This record gives sequence, C-alpha cells and structure tokens, in this order.
Amino acid sequence: MGSNPCVLIMDGQERAALAVTRSLGQAGVPVVVGAETSNSLAGASKYCQRTWQYPSPLEDPSRFVSSVIDAVGRLGVTAIMPVTDSTTQVLAARRDQFPAGVLNAVPPLESYELVSDKYRLMKVAQELGVPIPATVYVPDGDLASVLDQVTAFPVVVKPGRSLLMTDRGWGKTSVHFVSSVEELVDLYRRVSYLKNPSLIQQRVEGEGQGVFGLFDHGRPCALFAHRRIREKPPAGGVSVLRESIALPKPMTDYAVKLLEHVKWHGVAMVEFKVDKTSEVPRLMEINGRFWGSLQLAIDAGLNIPYLLYQVASGSSVAIPDNSYRAGTRSRWFLGDLDHLLMRLTKTNATLHLGPDAPSRWRCAAEFLRLWRRDLHYEVESLSDPRPALVEYRAWMSQLAGGAS
Repeated sequence: MGSNPCVLIMDGQERAALAVTRSLGQAGVPVVVGAETSNSLAGASKYCQRTWQYPSPLEDPSRFVSSVIDAVGRLGVTAIMPVTDSTTQVLAARRDQFPAGVLNAVPPLESYELVSDKYRLMKVAQELGVPIPATVYVPDGDLASVLDQVTAFPVVVKPGRSLLMTDRGWGKTSVHFVSSVEELVDLYRRVSYLKNPSLIQQRVEGEGQGVFGLFDHGRPCALFAHRRIREKPPAGGVSVLRESIALPKPMTDYAVKLLEHVKWHGVAMVEFKVDKTSEVPRLMEINGRFWGSLQLAIDAGLNIPYLLYQVASGSSVAIPDNSYRAGTRSRWFLGDLDHLLMRLTKTNATLHLGPDAPSRWRCAAEFLRLWRRDLHYEVESLSDPRPALVEYRAWMSQLAGGAS
C-alpha cells in the first residue's frame, strides 16, 4: 500500500465519510479510512483498502496529528479529507507539520475559523446584505447588558462556536430552544460555555434549504442545493429525508457572496431557513466541511468528493450550474426511524413543534412510503452491504442501552 498513492479519509464513523469512500473508490482512487475506533461505518465498505485508528483530535490533538503524519509516511497518502469539525480544525491549525500538498483539500485556518464562528459570521453576513434572523449578540456571556433587547419568545440560543477550547481540551457545544425570559436567564447561569460570545436569535419557522459548494481559493467550482423534508430532532437538526432542488435565487447568490468574501477553499455547506411568512431565506450557519447528506449530491449526479480530489490534485474544475438532477431524494433510514419514534412518543411541546406540525398518523404513513421514483437510501447498498449491517448493529446496541 505504501508505494501506491492513496487518499486518507478521516472520521470513518460518519455517514459523509462513507459517501466519500464509496465515491472515490468507485472512481478507482485507493482509499484508507481513519477513525477513532478500530471499526467504523466507512471502514466496513468494500471500497476501503485499509483502516487507520488514531487518537481523539479533541482529547489529544498532538497525538492525533502525530498519528496522521505517521499514516501519511507509512501508507503513501497524497491527500487527506477530513469530515468533521474536530479533524478539520486540528489539521488546518497544524498545516505546517505536513508534507506540501497533503492538506490541499483542507480549508485555510483563517477562513475556516471565520465561517465556523457564528458570532462573527452573522456580523459579516449583515455587512454583505445577507438576511439573518433577528439577532441579539451576547458578548462574553454578559446577558444582563442585552436582556432588554430580547422582546419575543421562543428564541434560539447559539454558542458562537460548536467547538470551544477549555481547560480540559476541546469541548462541544449545543443549540438551545428557550421559551421564556426566566428560562433564558437560567440557561446563561447554568451553561459554562455561554460565558463565551453567543447569539440569541428569533426562531425562523420554515423549510430548511442549503447551498453546497466546492471552491478553489474563492472561485466557485461546483454548486448544489437541496431542501430538507424531515429532520432529527423534528424541529430542526440533521436531515433524514432530503431532496435536490435547482439552485434557488437569491439564496445561491448569498452563499457564493459569503464564500467568495472569505476566499473559501474546499467544500462547504451554507444553511438557510426560508421564512414561511416572508419567504426570505435567512442564514443559519456555514459548515466548512463535508455535510451529512453528501450522498444526495452524488446520487443526483454531482460527484463532489471526486471533484474535490481533482482540485486538491491541482486540476481546474468548473461545473456549470444545475448540472445535476433536481427531484432526487436521499433517505437516512435509521435517522428517519428515530424521527418517527420521537413523533410517536413525545408531545409537540416537548419537541418544540408548532401547531401546524404533521399529525402522528401522517408521520407514520409518510415513513411507510419506502419506495418512490428516484429515492435513494444513504447507507444501504446491495453492492456494498456491510456498512448498513454495522450501522444497524450500533443502532440496536444503542436502543438496548437506552432501554436498560
């Protein structure tokens, strides 16, 4: 293996890593899958030629980097493709420790930190004329200084960063739904990471849509868009059923303007919600990495991972807009099952759903529509069945653990 150039795909436990593994493997690119565990979803694919286990990038970044550098030398790795914020951030910060060209698929640290910091990103979006939700900026946890600006509930509290450095290393943060001023004050009192800059935003009711792009140092190479049909949790989270759509205006223009402004390099997802009252697309966030529903773009005919491989190899890529099939759907089956179980076992109030949310019966009926034209399953594959078996086994273990 060491004599044959290969791509090291990080975060093998992620569904996006499986999509990248299958995409590159089917294109004839040798693939090694890295993960924190010896077994992983992408590592089970027949397109994975070898696996590499590494220490946690959050708990021990230095050992993680040393392990990846070891893999580069031992396996003949010519390109590394991270999938999560954890690996992307650590690799971008240690770029100078790697051989030239190996991290060509990883965005520059300065650009990555800007788009990943929601506090800074929302201010940049306002400066560029990109619509955002009504926002109250909370500097350094000082809620008292801005509390009088929060005039309507419910609101969404968003930490500025999804990953924050603490005394104990990197830690993950969460988004919070808040229904009253009392809840808001209590939340800022209890949650330590809200001592850092955060946002209090008006909750936008409407359909989630995203514009996804591959950029070469600020130049858009390929663009894709989809809409979310169902999510987990139901009120907003990871999409479990989604559909490709033609590039929407002006949303696509907003996304390109933001990513051109930061001279983005690599892949990114620009997420919006289309306000159901005003029909204005409002920026939610930018993920400067592969997105969870990546397989949909591939199924619709736009092979983003292979295009990124070409860009990282120095090729010039320019795909015309809308060069994919609109109306293609992708379903994460077990995520959709989780969505259904939440709807059947929890109240709308507990799930932060409004009165116009579909009924439980309708949710069950929609879930049972297992087949339709141009519907693809994200993990399940007759030609590559092992990843689905790995995922089912993990899901059942988690279910049994929860029950016990």
